[in-house]
Amino acid sequence: MSSFEGRMKEYSYISLDRFDRENLHSRAYFLSHCHKDHMKGLKGPLLKRKLKFSTTVKLYCSPVTKELLLSNPKYGFWEKHIVALELENPTQISLVDEISGEKEDVVVTLLPAGHCPGSVMFLIEGDQGTVLYTGDFRLAEGEAARMEFLHAGNRVKDVQSVYLDTTFFDPRYFAIPSREKCLEGIRELVKDWITLSPYHVVWFNCKAAYGYEYLFTNLCEEFGCQVHINSVKMFEMMPDILSHVTTSRETQIHACRHPNGEEYIKGNRLPCGSKSPDGKPLHIISIKPSTMWFGHRTRRTSVVMRVGRSSYRACFSFHSSYSEIKDFMSHICPVSIYPNVIPFGKTVQDLLEMLKPLCRENSRKGFVDYRPLGTLKRAKVEYTSEGMSEHTHKYMTCKLKENDEDELPDCCSPTDKSTETSDDQCISRGEVQNGTDVGRPESTPPKWETFFSADVLSADESVELESSQGQKLESSQSPALFSESDDDSIHPSSQSTHISEPDTESQFATLLLPMEERKIALLRDTHTEVDNLRARGVLLDTRDTCPVSSNGSAHKKDKDHTAQPSREEKFKSQASSDFEIPPTPESKVPPLEDLKELYKKLALHICSCFDIPSLFYLL
Repeated sequence: MSSFEGRMKEYSYISLDRFDRENLHSRAYFLSHCHKDHMKGLKGPLLKRKLKFSTTVKLYCSPVTKELLLSNPKYGFWEKHIVALELENPTQISLVDEISGEKEDVVVTLLPAGHCPGSVMFLIEGDQGTVLYTGDFRLAEGEAARMEFLHAGNRVKDVQSVYLDTTFFDPRYFAIPSREKCLEGIRELVKDWITLSPYHVVWFNCKAAYGYEYLFTNLCEEFGCQVHINSVKMFEMMPDILSHVTTSRETQIHACRHPNGEEYIKGNRLPCGSKSPDGKPLHIISIKPSTMWFGHRTRRTSVVMRVGRSSYRACFSFHSSYSEIKDFMSHICPVSIYPNVIPFGKTVQDLLEMLKPLCRENSRKGFVDYRPLGTLKRAKVEYTSEGMSEHTHKYMTCKLKENDEDELPDCCSPTDKSTETSDDQCISRGEVQNGTDVGRPESTPPKWETFFSADVLSADESVELESSQGQKLESSQSPALFSESDDDSIHPSSQSTHISEPDTESQFATLLLPMEERKIALLRDTHTEVDNLRARGVLLDTRDTCPVSSNGSAHKKDKDHTAQPSREEKFKSQASSDFEIPPTPESKVPPLEDLKELYKKLALHICSCFDIPSLFYLL
């Protein structure tokens, strides 16, 4: 039973399915279908008087609803004011205030409701937004997704409000069998009964004057037997229905009604009083299509249930179930939902709380704003440079080639050649264009030291390298390269930690890192070589340049003048290297001062390579 008052918040100057009280002042009227609870005030004297003096007020409905309405003489005065709108055909309607002359245009689209013949939903679009009034409807799950005019292209229209049929919006009616399923159960029962004999009759106890036409037409086609009803006048303009019903009582399927509205059979007689031609008694069963009765069952039941000796209940619904309503609203996802029907035992506030999760604000889909696609955000990259106290933020840009203005994308303009780029430009992260890394700040070219490490050269190797090159080594030259195998060949003794004297400037830290260990090892080897040279100078005769032999003896003529080295000096000389190569015969040993100068240059070169400024002072 509809409890809708007739007015919508968005368009308060039109009325839907209610024609009394404040609705008498509306500019236009809409009728979703011809059930009495949706026609209150439609034949009232006040509205009838208004129509006599109005030239702009109209009643909009479907063509079938118009025929059904005018088939009743009580509504004949509407004939000149009814406008039938075609289904799924958007129509612009001008709503005129006859007193002020104010006019507003809206677009109205009729959508099939599936409730009864001629029933429709009204989709109204105007300056106040898009709203949907469902009236009474029965839509299976997924049907809303196939309604073209609920969509704009590939998306659902932005519906602000839905005025919803909530007859069965109750978990007790979570799932109602489809009409096809219900029809199958009813058809089996009718078949089993009327095939017993011509005296076996079925009576459908229908509470509404119309709305069961789907059931009647299918049973007639199945058994070739028209359904008896009280009057066919309302179907005179609908031949598809008219051919399946009759006013003749000589049929085995009846849907006639008691004149006084009684809903039971008196004395095993049909409401129409029909008897068999030969006077034999009829065997009658009654089938009452119902939904609420099944909703109160505590156990799962079949589609058709026997409730008495000759009485049956059949599940047959004109309204959507709880799950079907949720499916419909979840697809539309409107901003607001207002209930049109208050079920027994519920209040308006109860329904609003139940419908709230289906509204856009609380829906899982969230708010979807169908505006044009926004612009791409620029990628923000943070850099830190040594010596700067704060971070500098730069944005990557798309540099454009000169003379490439014709190839600019639509989002760029020919002036977009600066290092800064607008939000409309296409940004790509880390892109290199024209040989420039556009995502990084300018930096100095890489040095060899960044990729390689210098090997530690011994004193003899350094002399040999310098002599072979024939030029002095400078700090700007590239150091010698080494491989992992060369690094592994270093003796463990050269990797050991060396602690110098407390007053020595080369003592950098108590705990030495591997690189520092190598520096100290190099320092120790240099000291050893210097001491070795000094030891060798002691063995030389200043009056003769004849070298000492490998076994430590001198030439005979200089034997008396040769000084023998001490055991400590000899130990230092032997410890300087693993083996010593005897001098080439007839060669001259360079003077000590020249060797010291040479090693001084070597030390300077080593200092420049390893950045050890204090090493010079130890020499």
